[in-house]
Amino acid sequence: MQAGEMRKIGAFASCFIALAACAAPATAAEKCPVSDAAAEKAGGYANAVNAAVKDARNCEQAYRALAACQLGSSADNPLSDIVRSKCEPLFMGRANPATKQSYKKALQRCDKIAERNEGSMYQGFAAVCQAGAARDFARKDARQR
Repeated sequence: MQAGEMRKIGAFASCFIALAACAAPATAAEKCPVSDAAAEKAGGYANAVNAAVKDARNCEQAYRALAACQLGSSADNPLSDIVRSKCEPLFMGRANPATKQSYKKALQRCDKIAERNEGSMYQGFAAVCQAGAARDFARKDARQR
């Protein structure tokens, strides 16, 4: 699949997640920062997206790269793990038990996307949802300080 086709799939998945989760008002989808040249240089679109998420300077940028460039399959799971590894340290160390429980429930709600629907695509939706939950909790913690 060409990088342009993968971006179209990722854009569809971004829209689906925004509508399904109703987590944020509808906004224009961000453009994936992975160019065709970057995909070619990295040995494929998935490798380039992995590098973009991994090389993001912070939680917010990592999530934005994942959301804009998602692969639309279970291949989004390791990308979500990268985002979560950047976001969770921002709030988990200071989180009280109630916040930790709320975060766990948010992750479980995301898991239900894949549990209720069959196919790798829904595993990807669930992964991006979990990354979004981690980003949201990190944002909330930053506002409370």
